Amino acid sequence: MPVRSRLLVPLLLAATLALSACGSADDENSLTGAFNKSFDESWNTEFVAGCVTESKKAGAPESQAAPICNCLAEELGKTLDGISEKMNPPEAKLEAATDICLGNI
Repeated sequence: MPVRSRLLVPLLLAATLALSACGSADDENSLTGAFNKSFDESWNTEFVAGCVTESKKAGAPESQAAPICNCLAEELGKTLDGISEKMNPPEAKLEAATDICLGNI
């Protein structure tokens, strides 16, 4: 077997394995997809819990705060682009989600 072929075959196999392991960010079976799904679920849970806690501190009963906070998490989940926006949501997107959720009451 020529030297070139002996180098080319392992390189092609390595490249194929590396590319197949990457997957798409939307593919839950890929590392990135699994991380994004886990982060989104955790973010949603923490967002709702924090929102309800802060609403109760401001005097709102939990029975009223919970549905609004769930709505906000759902609306923000649709519009926030990636982890950086979820960690620091733009004011315009917060206001738009709030308008939608308060309009549903």
